[in-house]
Amino acid sequence: MQDYQQRMATVLKKDKPAFIVSNLPPYPSLKTLEGGVNETSIKLTEFYQLQHCHLATLIAERNTSLGKLQLPSIRFHYEKQLIQGLQECIKQTNEPELKAQLQVWLQLKQQSLALSWADMLQKSTEIRQALSANQGLIAGGPQDGLHETLAAFNFLLASQQQDIIDNKELEQHLHKLEQFALPARLWRSQNLLAENLKQTSLWLQQHGALAFCIAPMQTKHKKDMEYLSNVFQLFFIEKIQAIASQINHYHYKLSPTIELLLKHPNLAPAFKNYLSQQHQQGFADYQLAMQQHIELWQLIFKNCHLSPGHSSRNNTIK
Repeated sequence: MQDYQQRMATVLKKDKPAFIVSNLPPYPSLKTLEGGVNETSIKLTEFYQLQHCHLATLIAERNTSLGKLQLPSIRFHYEKQLIQGLQECIKQTNEPELKAQLQVWLQLKQQSLALSWADMLQKSTEIRQALSANQGLIAGGPQDGLHETLAAFNFLLASQQQDIIDNKELEQHLHKLEQFALPARLWRSQNLLAENLKQTSLWLQQHGALAFCIAPMQTKHKKDMEYLSNVFQLFFIEKIQAIASQINHYHYKLSPTIELLLKHPNLAPAFKNYLSQQHQQGFADYQLAMQQHIELWQLIFKNCHLSPGHSSRNNTIK
């Protein structure tokens, strides 16, 4: 993008347009992501009645100082274990009153599981990094981690309904999301193109791009337009549009997952607004900037009776 701007500025003998470094907005604060997960407490006398079940061990582990500091992903896995433990303990319990109380606890835990899952998805540091890291741009190849990112999101979405999940596998998928941070790098890439193409289109118009060929041109000016056409071909069509096609590809591959998250009833409005702002509005702004830049060049070529060359990608501006 910077090369594209500089080459055009050199041909036109003008100062190049200012390059804009795009950063994502801050991720929603933890306060705005509070989902209201209800804590379930039991009396000490009730706890001692559970010694015949593995459930007692799970509860004891949760009430240690370390257990109370669980990460969102570990807490979600624990909630899954607790539900399974309650179900097993109900089967192992003969005392009617205790069995009825276990049923109440099970129902409460099943009802709050979706909130625990939402907490994990919104508050995990790995998710925060994947969605808001202001580092890097997409490269357009396997190093972007599209396969790993889709697999990780699919695992997280499926984990809501699964009775048992592998905690190690859960942490591995979260790690992959953090490692590649594909959504964040995708959104930074689209925003960078959108902002700089808008800036470049305005710069061309300010320097009379649409009037370049209205009046009869001197031989020198005609040569300049040919040089400018070559710059457009070499940098915009051959390079910028190549990465833009990858932006489109990643956007549409990630869209089904993003749409599911936007519709999830337990995810916070602040989280959904952040996703919508980047994935929907950001992409729309990027598409508009690309379209307007291409249309500007269409008019320039039409006025100057030039073609952008003989690239296989010429159909993108016809």
